Amino acid sequence: MNADHKLDAKGLACPMPIVRTKKAMANLQEGEILEIITTDKGSMADIPAWCKSTGNEYLSGSEDGNVQTHYVKRAVRKKVAPVGDVKTISNEELESTLKTGPVILLDVREPEEYAGGHIPGAHSVPLAQVEQYIAAIPESEPVYVLCKSGMRSQMACDNLMVNGRSNIIRVAPGMSEWNGPITSELLATAGMK
Repeated sequence: MNADHKLDAKGLACPMPIVRTKKAMANLQEGEILEIITTDKGSMADIPAWCKSTGNEYLSGSEDGNVQTHYVKRAVRKKVAPVGDVKTISNEELESTLKTGPVILLDVREPEEYAGGHIPGAHSVPLAQVEQYIAAIPESEPVYVLCKSGMRSQMACDNLMVNGRSNIIRVAPGMSEWNGPITSELLATAGMK
Protein backbone atom coordinates (compact mmCIF):
# COMPACT_ATOMS: atom_id res chain seq x y z
CA MET A 1 0.00 0.00 0.00
CA ASN A 2 1.27 3.46 -0.81
CA ALA A 3 1.51 5.87 2.10
CA ASP A 4 1.85 9.64 2.00
CA HIS A 5 3.85 9.67 5.24
CA LYS A 6 5.70 7.14 7.40
CA LEU A 7 6.09 6.91 11.16
CA ASP A 8 8.80 4.75 12.70
CA ALA A 9 7.62 3.83 16.20
CA LYS A 10 9.86 0.77 16.56
CA GLY A 11 11.20 0.19 20.06
CA LEU A 12 8.43 2.21 21.71
CA ALA A 13 6.09 0.67 24.29
CA CYS A 14 2.49 1.63 25.03
CA PRO A 15 1.33 4.37 25.03
CA MET A 16 4.05 5.90 22.85
CA PRO A 17 3.04 4.36 19.48
CA ILE A 18 -0.42 5.93 19.92
CA VAL A 19 1.03 9.23 21.16
CA ARG A 20 3.33 9.43 18.13
CA THR A 21 0.54 8.35 15.77
CA LYS A 22 -1.77 11.03 17.15
CA LYS A 23 0.92 13.68 16.67
CA ALA A 24 1.74 12.51 13.12
CA MET A 25 -1.94 12.36 12.13
CA ALA A 26 -2.43 15.96 13.28
CA ASN A 27 0.02 17.05 10.56
CA LEU A 28 -1.68 15.11 7.75
CA GLN A 29 -4.20 16.52 5.32
CA GLU A 30 -7.63 14.93 5.13
CA GLY A 31 -7.47 11.70 3.11
CA GLU A 32 -3.70 11.24 3.41
CA ILE A 33 -2.37 7.85 4.51
CA LEU A 34 0.14 7.24 7.30
CA GLU A 35 2.23 4.07 7.48
CA ILE A 36 3.09 3.22 11.10
CA ILE A 37 5.80 0.70 11.90
CA THR A 38 5.95 -0.61 15.49
CA THR A 39 7.44 -3.39 17.57
CA ASP A 40 4.74 -3.11 20.25
CA LYS A 41 2.55 -6.22 19.90
CA GLY A 42 -0.32 -4.38 21.57
CA SER A 43 -0.43 -1.94 18.67
CA MET A 44 -2.39 -4.52 16.67
CA ALA A 45 -5.34 -3.77 18.97
CA ASP A 46 -4.48 -0.25 20.11
CA ILE A 47 -4.13 1.51 16.76
CA PRO A 48 -7.41 0.18 15.28
CA ALA A 49 -9.21 1.09 18.53
CA TRP A 50 -7.67 4.56 18.49
CA CYS A 51 -8.79 5.02 14.89
CA LYS A 52 -12.32 4.01 15.80
CA SER A 53 -12.41 6.46 18.69
CA THR A 54 -11.06 9.35 16.58
CA GLY A 55 -12.88 8.76 13.31
CA ASN A 56 -9.70 8.04 11.35
CA GLU A 57 -9.88 5.05 9.02
CA TYR A 58 -7.81 1.98 9.86
CA LEU A 59 -7.00 0.56 6.43
CA SER A 60 -4.89 -2.49 7.30
CA GLY A 61 -2.38 -4.01 9.65
CA SER A 62 0.09 -6.85 9.40
CA GLU A 63 2.77 -8.56 11.45
CA ASP A 64 6.10 -9.83 10.20
CA GLY A 65 8.01 -11.37 13.08
CA ASN A 66 8.26 -8.70 15.79
CA VAL A 67 7.35 -5.83 13.46
CA GLN A 68 3.81 -4.55 12.98
CA THR A 69 2.84 -2.32 10.08
CA HIS A 70 -0.36 -0.27 10.06
CA TYR A 71 -1.98 1.97 7.47
CA VAL A 72 -4.27 4.74 8.68
CA LYS A 73 -6.17 7.28 6.58
CA ARG A 74 -6.71 10.78 7.98
CA ALA A 75 -10.42 11.36 8.45
CA VAL A 76 -12.44 14.10 6.90
CA ARG A 77 -13.10 16.37 9.84
CA LYS A 78 -16.68 16.39 11.01
CA LYS A 79 -18.36 18.26 13.78
CA VAL A 80 -19.03 15.67 16.47
CA ALA A 81 -21.03 16.35 19.59
CA PRO A 82 -19.01 15.55 22.70
CA VAL A 83 -20.21 12.56 24.69
CA GLY A 84 -19.25 14.06 28.01
CA ASP A 85 -16.29 14.03 30.30
CA VAL A 86 -15.11 10.79 31.80
CA LYS A 87 -14.59 10.95 35.53
CA THR A 88 -10.97 10.11 36.36
CA ILE A 89 -9.56 8.98 39.69
CA SER A 90 -6.02 8.27 40.82
CA ASN A 91 -4.51 4.89 41.60
CA GLU A 92 -4.61 5.82 45.28
CA GLU A 93 -8.33 6.61 45.10
CA LEU A 94 -9.00 3.24 43.48
CA GLU A 95 -6.94 1.49 46.15
CA SER A 96 -9.04 3.18 48.87
CA THR A 97 -12.26 2.23 47.05
CA LEU A 98 -11.13 -1.40 46.80
CA LYS A 99 -10.71 -1.52 50.59
CA THR A 100 -14.44 -0.81 51.02
CA GLY A 101 -15.50 -3.89 49.06
CA PRO A 102 -15.52 -5.43 45.60
CA VAL A 103 -16.01 -3.23 42.55
CA ILE A 104 -16.33 -3.84 38.83
CA LEU A 105 -12.87 -3.21 37.42
CA LEU A 106 -12.03 -3.62 33.73
CA ASP A 107 -8.37 -4.07 32.79
CA VAL A 108 -8.18 -3.12 29.10
CA ARG A 109 -4.55 -4.14 28.58
CA GLU A 110 -3.60 -7.00 26.29
CA PRO A 111 -4.07 -10.55 27.71
CA GLU A 112 -0.31 -11.03 28.08
CA GLU A 113 -0.04 -7.86 30.17
CA TYR A 114 -3.01 -8.90 32.32
CA ALA A 115 -1.56 -12.40 32.86
CA GLY A 116 1.73 -10.83 33.94
CA GLY A 117 0.02 -9.22 36.91
CA HIS A 118 -3.20 -7.35 37.58
CA ILE A 119 -5.28 -5.97 40.42
CA PRO A 120 -7.16 -8.76 42.24
CA GLY A 121 -10.74 -8.92 40.97
CA ALA A 122 -10.01 -7.09 37.70
CA HIS A 123 -11.67 -8.48 34.57
CA SER A 124 -9.56 -8.74 31.43
CA VAL A 125 -11.35 -6.94 28.59
CA PRO A 126 -8.72 -5.94 26.01
CA LEU A 127 -9.38 -2.58 24.39
CA ALA A 128 -10.18 -4.13 21.01
CA GLN A 129 -12.92 -6.26 22.65
CA VAL A 130 -14.67 -3.63 24.77
CA GLU A 131 -17.67 -3.36 22.43
CA GLN A 132 -18.20 -7.13 22.58
CA TYR A 133 -18.70 -6.92 26.36
CA ILE A 134 -20.96 -3.86 26.55
CA ALA A 135 -24.07 -5.95 27.27
CA ALA A 136 -22.29 -7.63 30.20
CA ILE A 137 -21.17 -4.33 31.75
CA PRO A 138 -23.66 -3.19 34.41
CA GLU A 139 -25.35 0.17 33.95
CA SER A 140 -26.40 0.68 37.56
CA GLU A 141 -23.09 0.62 39.43
CA PRO A 142 -19.72 2.28 38.91
CA VAL A 143 -17.38 0.57 36.45
CA TYR A 144 -13.68 1.35 36.86
CA VAL A 145 -11.44 1.11 33.78
CA LEU A 146 -7.64 0.97 33.76
CA CYS A 147 -4.70 0.06 31.56
CA LYS A 148 -0.95 0.49 31.79
CA SER A 149 -0.70 4.28 31.55
CA GLY A 150 -4.15 5.76 30.92
CA MET A 151 -4.23 6.00 27.11
CA ARG A 152 -6.13 2.77 26.40
CA SER A 153 -8.43 3.30 29.38
CA GLN A 154 -9.39 6.71 27.97
CA MET A 155 -10.21 5.15 24.60
CA ALA A 156 -12.21 2.37 26.30
CA CYS A 157 -14.14 4.90 28.41
CA ASP A 158 -14.91 7.01 25.33
CA ASN A 159 -16.17 3.88 23.56
CA LEU A 160 -18.34 2.88 26.53
CA MET A 161 -19.81 6.38 26.79
CA VAL A 162 -20.59 6.49 23.06
CA ASN A 163 -22.44 3.20 23.62
CA GLY A 164 -24.62 4.64 26.38
CA ARG A 165 -22.69 3.95 29.57
CA SER A 166 -22.46 6.93 31.93
CA ASN A 167 -21.26 5.05 35.01
CA ILE A 168 -17.65 4.79 33.81
CA ILE A 169 -14.67 5.87 35.91
CA ARG A 170 -11.18 5.97 34.43
CA VAL A 171 -8.19 5.14 36.64
CA ALA A 172 -4.96 6.96 35.81
CA PRO A 173 -2.08 6.55 35.54
CA GLY A 174 -2.87 2.83 35.81
CA MET A 175 -0.75 -0.27 36.22
CA SER A 176 2.56 1.43 35.35
CA GLU A 177 2.43 3.15 38.75
CA TRP A 178 0.19 0.77 40.73
CA ASN A 179 1.55 0.16 44.23
CA GLY A 180 -1.33 -1.94 45.56
CA PRO A 181 -1.82 -5.71 45.52
CA ILE A 182 -1.22 -7.62 42.28
CA THR A 183 -2.17 -11.17 41.33
CA SER A 184 -1.82 -13.39 38.30
CA GLU A 185 -5.03 -15.35 39.03
CA LEU A 186 -7.26 -15.29 35.96
CA LEU A 187 -10.96 -14.37 36.18
CA ALA A 188 -13.84 -15.24 33.91
CA THR A 189 -15.02 -12.03 32.26
CA ALA A 190 -18.42 -12.90 30.80
CA GLY A 191 -20.57 -12.15 33.86
CA MET A 192 -18.64 -9.16 35.22
CA LYS A 193 -19.72 -9.88 38.81
